[in-house]
Amino acid sequence: MTLKKRYIVFALIYILVPTCFCDYSYSAPRNGKLFLQIVKQPQGVILAECNVAPGEHFFIDYTHSSDHTPIHDVFLIDEQGCIVLIEETYEWYGSGLEFQSGSDSTLSFEGTKTRVLLHRSFPHFLLRVGRVANHIVTCRDRKIPLKNLTAGGDLVLIRVVER
Repeated sequence: MTLKKRYIVFALIYILVPTCFCDYSYSAPRNGKLFLQIVKQPQGVILAECNVAPGEHFFIDYTHSSDHTPIHDVFLIDEQGCIVLIEETYEWYGSGLEFQSGSDSTLSFEGTKTRVLLHRSFPHFLLRVGRVANHIVTCRDRKIPLKNLTAGGDLVLIRVVER
């Protein structure tokens, strides 16, 4: 592979690909405020929203559906208004959980808990409301049990919007 081709491949992987996951075309609120929203899919009905600011955290706590152990996810609202998963803590590994250190994650063990530090950006993400999981979104001081908003098995979109 020629040097020029290597440079193009490098540019695609390290410069363009990360920007595909989050819309960096705007900077965090110019004229409006940011709101974390929980939106029922596919209807598009806003079930809950909470005012947020860049640098703030929100959390999702739930019970793993097969292992019945608690999971705590920590998200950051970045300067562009994107959602960044920065930490996942759990007592026992279950399917769908981070389990090894990698280029974008660090794994540590603290007593009975496994703690994964990572940096995964999302413009939004879909979440299936668990029938067993009892998902609770915590935004600022507000706790939002998803099963109080919609039925277990329903799909919700978690996003940040500017208004």
